Amino acid sequence: MKSFKTLTHSWKTPRAIHPPKSSQIPLPSRTRRHSLHSCAITPGQGPAQAYRDQYHWIDGAESLEKYTRGGYHPVMIGDVLNKRYQIVDKLGHGGYSTVWLARDTQQELYVALKIGISDSRLHETAILKRLSDLKPRTSSDPVASSGYDAIPRLLDEFTVRGPNGTHPCYATTPAQCSLSDASRHSLFRLEVARALSVKLVSAVAYMHSQGYIHGDIHLGNAMLKSPSSLNSLSVEQLYEKYGRPETVAVSRVDGAPLPHNIPEKAVLPLYLGKKAHKISLPETRLILVDFGEAFAPASSTRPCEDCRSPLAARPPEARFEPLSPLSFSADIWTLAITMWKLVAMKPLFSDEFIPPDAVVAQQVDVLGPLPPRWWQLWEQRHQFFDEDGNPTQGEYASPPLGEAFDAWVQKYRNEFNVGVFSQGEKTAFLQLLRQMLSFDPKDRPTAAEVLESDWVVEWARPDFERSIK
Repeated sequence: MKSFKTLTHSWKTPRAIHPPKSSQIPLPSRTRRHSLHSCAITPGQGPAQAYRDQYHWIDGAESLEKYTRGGYHPVMIGDVLNKRYQIVDKLGHGGYSTVWLARDTQQELYVALKIGISDSRLHETAILKRLSDLKPRTSSDPVASSGYDAIPRLLDEFTVRGPNGTHPCYATTPAQCSLSDASRHSLFRLEVARALSVKLVSAVAYMHSQGYIHGDIHLGNAMLKSPSSLNSLSVEQLYEKYGRPETVAVSRVDGAPLPHNIPEKAVLPLYLGKKAHKISLPETRLILVDFGEAFAPASSTRPCEDCRSPLAARPPEARFEPLSPLSFSADIWTLAITMWKLVAMKPLFSDEFIPPDAVVAQQVDVLGPLPPRWWQLWEQRHQFFDEDGNPTQGEYASPPLGEAFDAWVQKYRNEFNVGVFSQGEKTAFLQLLRQMLSFDPKDRPTAAEVLESDWVVEWARPDFERSIK
């Protein structure tokens, strides 16, 4: 397969903003790590905080300044939590938690252990319990069963006390990797992308059928289950296969001794997965994770302005109808963005180093005119379009959906020999995406209707059925 490094000259790659070099600690030169998590439960984004230059910054590690009262619980390799879970390695981190690979010494199996910041409430445990208890009656339908099976099972929950407070913890089965990690500079084979699409849609359809909105659908929250053979490995055997934990000493910028509420070493996240193009159909055992933004609109309402999805994936009603209730259709918009990313090399919309209005302009370029009421509300439209709605950005304007598909999907799928869409499948796929990406939330199909679409029934479901045999 051709090297993906050649792509860097044909489209923008993400750039990182780093703290000043004087406060950085370099990573070890030989690393098996990814800075993104690879676990069955994700930490969540958390609020942005200013860099306070208290500790030397470590690439791939969590914000060390959050090891303070009310923040992270300090954990080191070998620690035993709740007299049961031996910490083996780090899986990931986010603004509200760290996630660890631990060995359950009672059950002799591995778990993903999520440790929240002090005094936080992991309300997702209640949602996981609720969804796990409500197996669909149509369990004979493999698609419905797939949706139910994609919800992680809560194995245990408890609290741990430490120098930074009392922290909620819960355990689930660990996963190999997120689809976001796997598809970094790689593409899923077409039959794999089809099967994963069906399983992701079925997971969302199951949640919706039980009255819950997920609220944060993206490839980082769709993960592949770890093989059952993982549990047969001892800790030493796991280290022999994947390498020992990589750690970097923590130090203060001012040279003072470390306080007692921060670990002496930062642990870099372990990666258990493989690249997208190497994933086979039988390995597409998907789970949907991170229910930190999930809620049931029948019992609680949330305005669209509270949508926490990344700007590039956020449905337009969050901008133009901020006080209207967030609905199931918001999940359909983000689901469509995610399905695109399963087959494409470049995301449909980008929010890199651009203001929110530029994202709206991309949506108009790709999908067509906004509803008249939104167009009139959009005061900044004249920065991107003339009075007739024609783009004025020239080469910086995004291509229409069909052209974007040819340039960002077909071109690279052909170049790297991972399967291209036939004309009939392309037509059906784009028709489905256009419906799911309707500007008016009322015009979007339900997740159940997506499963009945021509593209799913004629092209994607056959590969889904092959994947579960």
